[in-house]
Amino acid sequence: MNSMLACIVVFLLSAAVGTGIWVRNSNRLRFRERGWALFILIIGTVFIMAQILRIPVSNPADWIAAIFSPVYRPIIKWIEKEV
Repeated sequence: MNSMLACIVVFLLSAAVGTGIWVRNSNRLRFRERGWALFILIIGTVFIMAQILRIPVSNPADWIAAIFSPVYRPIIKWIEKEV
């Protein structure tokens, strides 16, 4: 029961922050900034809710390593050959 209450609180707080972002940037026609801020807010909210509900989520550093490993592994091998 406590985890559901925590999820509701997190959702309400993120909705309040999202509304603030929307209102603040709508007057200035900053569509890109508003979109990226809301995207980051949604991703963070999903991660927090997953942590509250004890859903296993891998480390984001592992995701970054998986994406960039085809790029940096040949560079590391090239540097090690030079030394």
